[in-house]
Amino acid sequence: MEIDESVFELLEDEEESDDDTKLAEIYRLAVRLIRLLDSVKSQELKEGASLMLIREILNDDPLLMSLTSKMIQDISFGLTEDENYVS
Repeated sequence: MEIDESVFELLEDEEESDDDTKLAEIYRLAVRLIRLLDSVKSQELKEGASLMLIREILNDDPLLMSLTSKMIQDISFGLTEDENYVS
């Protein structure tokens, strides 16, 4: 599976826009990616694509990796359901 480079070109063209606009576009694209991923019928392909997306997002950033690890740990232990819990 090859990543469509036009998405990156689109984001590079918007370098001058403010952060709020960039975040809104990132959110819109993420929601679209998740919908596309949900429409894939093969569970193996879903898992593979999900792992590829996670790897691209984390990109060896130690802070993002630790935040992701903490979030997964919280979800695994069901701690996110407690509204008073702070990670």
